[in-house]
Amino acid sequence: MFLTYQDIMGFIVSFIVAILGIAVLILLIVALVKFINTIRKVNKLLDDNAEDIGKTVKKLPELTESIDKTLISVNGTINEVNGTFLAPNPAVNSVTRIADIVENVANVIINLLAKRN
Repeated sequence: MFLTYQDIMGFIVSFIVAILGIAVLILLIVALVKFINTIRKVNKLLDDNAEDIGKTVKKLPELTESIDKTLISVNGTINEVNGTFLAPNPAVNSVTRIADIVENVANVIINLLAKRN
């Protein structure tokens, strides 16, 4: 009984596919082992810090309320500062009025001089 070319090629292809399948299975097993180890570390980390995490979660509403109060206070301060710096300045208004009076007096003098000539 002789082996034909097709028989040999079929055997080689089957062998290569089997080797590749085994390699993929080994890679999957390694990945699964690493994933399981990571999950264990995460669980240990959570267990070790469960008390601190619980305290932090319990303080969150208090912190949120404190931040809200601070923001309201800052907003009020900003409004006061804006009111102080952006309010009309009486000194500026007085200077503007004086400048208007001087301009009017100058116009009257110019008109009088213009009529005499």
